[in-house]
Amino acid sequence: MQHKFITTVLGTLQPNLLQSLAQVSREIGASWETSKVIKLDGQFVAMMRVMIDVDKEASLKQALEQQFSQLTFVYAEFEHQSIHLSTECKLTLDCNDRSGLTHDINEILSDLDVSVDHQECYRVQVSSLGKTVYSAKMTLRLPENVTKALLVSQLETLSDNIRIDVTK
Repeated sequence: MQHKFITTVLGTLQPNLLQSLAQVSREIGASWETSKVIKLDGQFVAMMRVMIDVDKEASLKQALEQQFSQLTFVYAEFEHQSIHLSTECKLTLDCNDRSGLTHDINEILSDLDVSVDHQECYRVQVSSLGKTVYSAKMTLRLPENVTKALLVSQLETLSDNIRIDVTK
């Protein structure tokens, strides 16, 4: 019988580290159904949805933790949610920066039950404007009852000087 779970691994990035993790997983009989990796300033976080025979799961976790003792592993059950998400969209948001902006964006998304697949936020000092500009790039999944127009109208309440571009 096969079992699925989510593994999150974090630590200092080293050459061929992800390939080594994958190799150990394969040797024990696991497969990564999907994965996401974030690298930042020599650190990384990876999330993988792992499928393995139930009787090999403990061996896999033990092997990973022993062979990669410098890394932190966190495990969570895979729960396939039955939320009906009808539309994927990519959104770019640019505006003047202010305290609490990322929090306010996430509040709006949460209130609309929008799922965030990917989110990157940047703050850039623009000398010619004498201001800091906030830019966010997101991949979102909208529930059936939320249109792109509704999403944009809610996000536009964040600032008078906001530019939102939605594709897909």
